[in-house]
Amino acid sequence: MKKSVLFVVLAFNFALAYCARAPKWVDDVEAEYPRETYIARLGSGTTAENAQASAVGQIASFFKSEVVVNTNATQNLRNDGAKTEKRQEIDQRVQVVSDMSLTAVEYNTPYYDKRKKTWFVVAYIERAQGFQAVSAQVHSLRARYDSFLELARKTEESLLRYKYLVKARETGEELLSALNMGFLFDSSKKGDYKDFVSELNGNEELGTLDSFRVPVFVESRGDYENTITSKIVEALKSCGLSPSYDRKKPGDAILSIQIDSNEKSSDEICTVYPEVSVTLLSAGGEKTFYSWQHSWGKTAAFSLSGAQKKAFPKIAEEVKSSLPADFVEKFLMK
Repeated sequence: MKKSVLFVVLAFNFALAYCARAPKWVDDVEAEYPRETYIARLGSGTTAENAQASAVGQIASFFKSEVVVNTNATQNLRNDGAKTEKRQEIDQRVQVVSDMSLTAVEYNTPYYDKRKKTWFVVAYIERAQGFQAVSAQVHSLRARYDSFLELARKTEESLLRYKYLVKARETGEELLSALNMGFLFDSSKKGDYKDFVSELNGNEELGTLDSFRVPVFVESRGDYENTITSKIVEALKSCGLSPSYDRKKPGDAILSIQIDSNEKSSDEICTVYPEVSVTLLSAGGEKTFYSWQHSWGKTAAFSLSGAQKKAFPKIAEEVKSSLPADFVEKFLMK
């Protein structure tokens, strides 16, 4: 009987000792990492490394979801709601800010639960340090935003003015994302940036940018029945340009389109090797703002017009599809 009692006591004490070894944070993270001081998440896994990856992944997901929601709620820099909800662009900006903020992540000492055969660890960011990391990005973006607005005010070229305003808008949206990230660390800082956030969201010049169009005069040579030219014009209308063929309205810039068929004839067969070049020039033609060029393989027919009629519609659709992205990358956002 005494042996049985002794065995029960020893077993009970062993169980107490075993349970006592589990840190409080395994069951209650905020017990050691209070919410007002830290952003902390518990991770678990079959190895300590897996547990760390789980914990930091939860922090990253928290930032991404919160900043996307806040950015969508406050982002009014575009007046077209459909275009405002460019989730992919927002996600990319959030990812950049998140990655920067996650450099401030620290981990506690991992704990291994023998009974569950599981590792546990807490990933945490001290809020004060997190805000400090974000604030450096905020100041950098603020300087860029102000510089683009200043460049837009100083330039006399409508095309360049549009470009700088587009860059200011994009930078402003990045800035809102960064600010929202910072506010997750320290919401008391909202008051310090209240006026600036109102300025960003209330900038009428940027808010109406999607309806703004730069008038450009179209010069086209070598096309067949305006097949390719019409698609180029259609494509660039989506990029802030308002192309016109009216010589009485020369526009603020020149859109020069050159289409070369590079035809070769033999035995009554005409073979063309089309090449299209698009150039955006200043109104006087002395400055080149943007250029694009592409060539295609051969197309054969019994006449030049027949070969062009056969090849040009497909080329036109390809140009319409690829030109806007190239124009944005190499001119608007360069």
